[in-house]
Amino acid sequence: MLSGVMAAQLVVALLALTSLCAAAPQHDCKELVKPLVLDSHSPIYGKWVLHVASWDEHGLKSDLVAVNASWVEISSSSDTNHIDVYWADRLGEKCLQGLANATVSGMTSHTTFNINGHTSYHEGKYYETCADCLLSEDTTLLPDGKSKGRYLFLFTKSGNVDPSEIETYKRQAECLNFPEENIYQFGTGELCPDDRKTASAATETTEA
Repeated sequence: MLSGVMAAQLVVALLALTSLCAAAPQHDCKELVKPLVLDSHSPIYGKWVLHVASWDEHGLKSDLVAVNASWVEISSSSDTNHIDVYWADRLGEKCLQGLANATVSGMTSHTTFNINGHTSYHEGKYYETCADCLLSEDTTLLPDGKSKGRYLFLFTKSGNVDPSEIETYKRQAECLNFPEENIYQFGTGELCPDDRKTASAATETTEA
């Protein structure tokens, strides 16, 4: 049996260890998950290829893994509070793509997608990440405004990313309370062609 002094010392040591263990993740998460400042929205402009994603609700997995490859292009709009989001998803041999309406307020974007007559609403938050990468937390909203669940998307300019950055992404996902096992890494599926370019080429040919 431990003496009173030894027992007290053990309690103090355990409390110190518990405090250290609890503080370390918080400190790490503060460094790992920093909101991306969107002063001009330019940090998120450009074409991005989806590389890896996580989800926090079981029902979201089927929608995610049905996509073989995906890309988005974010660009400025004539309205300073809006951005244009052109998206393209490959589902097997089929490509779905279109232009989404997005508004930006502070560090949050609100995007409305219309796909085959169905409308879905999303709230996005962006975080600092690797160079030529885009880290986006996407909350899918129900018509009544309640959350259906969240995704955490890591996009890259090329569709490729260093393995060390994947490990960083996993820690970021943990900080944002995404289950560790809920991660899906996209393969090398063929990206959908940009229908806008096809349509533009067809118009030029007709006019010629």
